Amino acid sequence: MKTPSKLLTISAALSATISSVVVSSVVVAQPALEEVIVTAQKREQSLQDAPLAVTAFGAADVAQRGMYNVQDIGLYVPNVQVAPNPGGATSATFAIRGSTTINPAITWEATVGMYLDGVFIGKNLGGIFDVAELERVEVLRGPQGTLYGKNTVAGAINLITRRPGEEFDAYLEFGAGNYSARAMRARLDTGALGTVGEGLGAIRTSVAYSSRERDGFYDNVFLDPTVGNNPFVAPVSTSELSSLDTDAIRVDILADVTDRFSWRYNYNSSSADNTPNMGQVTNVDPAVYGFFGLGDFAGLHSLYLNSGNSRADEISNDYAIEEVSETTGHSFTMTWDLGDMTLTSITAQRDLDWRDQLDIDGTNMDLFHSARFASYEQFSQEIQVSGSDESLSYVAGIYYFTEEGDIDNPISFFGLFGSPTDNNEYGLDNSSYALYGQADFTPASAPRWTLTAGLRYTNEDKDQYITHPNASTGGVGAFDLSADDSWSNTTGTAVASYALTDESTGYLKVSQGWKAGGFNGEAPTADAFINSFDPEEVLAIELGYKARFANDRIQLNAAAFLNDISDMQFSVFLEGSGGAASTVDNAGAATIKGIELELTAQVTDALRLSANIGTLDAEYDEFIELGVDVKGSKDFPYAPETTASVALDWSMAAGPWGRLDTHVDWNFKDDYVVYANRDQNVSGQIASYDVVNARITWSDIALGETARLQVSAWGRNIFDEEYRENTIPFGLWTISYWGAPATYGLDARVSF
Repeated sequence: MKTPSKLLTISAALSATISSVVVSSVVVAQPALEEVIVTAQKREQSLQDAPLAVTAFGAADVAQRGMYNVQDIGLYVPNVQVAPNPGGATSATFAIRGSTTINPAITWEATVGMYLDGVFIGKNLGGIFDVAELERVEVLRGPQGTLYGKNTVAGAINLITRRPGEEFDAYLEFGAGNYSARAMRARLDTGALGTVGEGLGAIRTSVAYSSRERDGFYDNVFLDPTVGNNPFVAPVSTSELSSLDTDAIRVDILADVTDRFSWRYNYNSSSADNTPNMGQVTNVDPAVYGFFGLGDFAGLHSLYLNSGNSRADEISNDYAIEEVSETTGHSFTMTWDLGDMTLTSITAQRDLDWRDQLDIDGTNMDLFHSARFASYEQFSQEIQVSGSDESLSYVAGIYYFTEEGDIDNPISFFGLFGSPTDNNEYGLDNSSYALYGQADFTPASAPRWTLTAGLRYTNEDKDQYITHPNASTGGVGAFDLSADDSWSNTTGTAVASYALTDESTGYLKVSQGWKAGGFNGEAPTADAFINSFDPEEVLAIELGYKARFANDRIQLNAAAFLNDISDMQFSVFLEGSGGAASTVDNAGAATIKGIELELTAQVTDALRLSANIGTLDAEYDEFIELGVDVKGSKDFPYAPETTASVALDWSMAAGPWGRLDTHVDWNFKDDYVVYANRDQNVSGQIASYDVVNARITWSDIALGETARLQVSAWGRNIFDEEYRENTIPFGLWTISYWGAPATYGLDARVSF
C-alpha cells in the first residue's frame, strides 16, 4: 500500500485549499448547510429529525461521486461494504455493521434490503445495475424490522429516482475515458401535457437513458509456460476480461388526477453484457494436490501463479465467456389524500434474466468451469395509510410478496481428465405477507420528547427444489428433491428521542430484525438440502446523537450500537465439494458492536468538508459445528475494524463565464476476511486499502439564451491502488479478484 504518501499528499492539498479559500474569501455572512430531507421512515422528514443511523446522498452528491449503481455506495458510508461477487460485476455481497449474506444464490434471503422507489428488490443476484437519473440514495444502518419489505436485519439501501418535473427540462451528456470508455446520458421532462380529462389535473412525463461501454481492464492471452509440453492447454475464450457494456432506461409518468388523487407509473430497465472479472491464481497448495493423488499437477498449475499482493495485467482463461444481466421493473403507485390521512397503494413487478460462464482456475486448462443461467420474477403489493397532527404521526400497512426463480448450474470439475459436466438445477416458489405499523408521539406536556413504537408481523412460505446428478469427482449420488416450510415472527421497534436543544437531539433505539429460514439450493447432498436452516433474529440497541452547530455550519451525527444475533445464519464455502458450492447453517450467536461518526462542515460559502469513520468489534458467542463450539477457530467475514472517508467540495470561482467546482474524496477500508473458516482465509485475506477519487466541473456556461454547458474531468482510484476485493479458496488453489485500476475521463453535458 501507498497510504502514508497518499495521506501526506491529500493533507497538503487540503491545507493549501483551506488556506487559499480563507485568505481569498470575501464572504462574511454565515454560510449554512442545506437541510436534507429523507424518507427513511416512509414519510418525509429532516435527516436530523430521523432517530436512526442513516446516510443520505442528494442529487449533487450522486453526480460528484459518479454514482451509477449500489457498488459505488460502499466506499462512502461507515461500516458498509459492497463488493462484487467473485467472477462477477452485476451480483453483489452487501454487508452493514458486520452482517452479510456472502453468496447471492436466489434461494437465500438478503441480509441487507435494497429498494428502488419503495419497491423491495428480492435478490442480490443481478443487484448491481445502473439506474438512469438517481436523485437520492439513503443507506439505513441497523435492523429495519418494522417498516421495510422483509428480511432487512442489517439495514436497507434506498435508491430514489427523480420525479417528473413541472416544467420542460432536458439534457444530453456524452463522456469518454481511458480503456476506450464511452458514455451517454440523457433526460427529457415534458412538463405539463394538458389534462387527464376535463377538469382534471395535468400529466407529466420524464424519460431518462444511460449507456456505458468500456474495454476490458485486463488481457486474456494464450499462455503455455511449458512451451508446447502441456497437452491440456486450450485456446482462450475472449480477448479481454472485465469489460463493460450497460444500458439503463427509465420512463416515469405522474398524473395529478384531482387535488386529492394522483398516480405514478414507473418503468425501469437495465441490461449488462460484460466479460467476467479477472480471477488470477494467487496460491497453489501442493499438499492438497498430493492428497488427491495429483501431486504432479501442482507444479503445472503453479506455472500460472501470480502474486497475491499485485494485480496482473493479463492472464490466460479458456472458459471466461460472459456475464449478462437483464432486469425490468414496473411499479404503479396511487395516492389518495383523505384529509386527516393519506392512503397509498404500491403495485410492482420485477423480472431478471441473468447468466454467466466463468473460468475459476486461472488457467487455460479445463480444471474448473462453471455457469449459471437464472430466471427470476417477483410481485409485490403494499397498501399503506399515514397521517399526522401536532403530536402524533403514524404509518401502517399490509405487504404481500411472491417470487419464482430457476437456476441451471452446469459445473465441470477437472474436465481435462474426462470428468462429465454436472448439470445441477434448483429453484423456488415463495410467498410472504406482513402487517405493520409505527407511530411517533410527542406529548404536549413534554414537547422535547418524541416516543416511537412499531410492530410488524411477517409470515413466509417457501417451496424449493433441487436436481443434483452424480458428482463428476466421484460424488455422493444423484438426488432430485423438493421441500416446503413456513415461518412467522413478530418484530418491534421502540425509540425515545429527546431534543437537547433546538439544534441537537439524542435518542435511544431498541429494534428487532428477523430473517426467515430456508433451504440450500447449492446443497451437495440430499441431507444438506432437506434439513432446512432456522430463522435468524437480531436484537439491536443504538444510542444516537444528531446536532448542528455554528448557525448550521457544522453537522455531527453519531451512533453507538450493539447487535445481539441469535441462530445466526452463516454461509460456508465447501471446498472440495466437486464445485463452487456453499451452504447456509445456523452457526449459533454473535455480538457486534461499534461506533459511527459523520461530520460535515460548511467552512465558507465556497468550501464544504465532510468525514466519517466507523468501527466494528464482531465476536462469536457461539459457533456450533458438528455439535462442538468452535468459535475460537472461526473468523468473522466482511467486518473490517475500521472504515473511513473524507471529502472536500470546493466552489473555486464563479463569474459570467460560469462556475468552477472541485470534489475530492479519500476512502479507507481496514483489512478483513471473506470466509468464516480460518484455513480458507490464510491465502485470501483482504489487505487494507484506500482509494482516492476526484472531479472538477466547469458548469453554467451560457450557450445562447437558455442552453447551458457543463464539462467535468474526473478520475477514480487516481493513485491506482492495487487491492483485492474477493477470493475463492478451493483448497487446491486460490483465485483472487481485484478492484478496478485507475480510470479517468471527460464528460460534457448540455442542458436545455
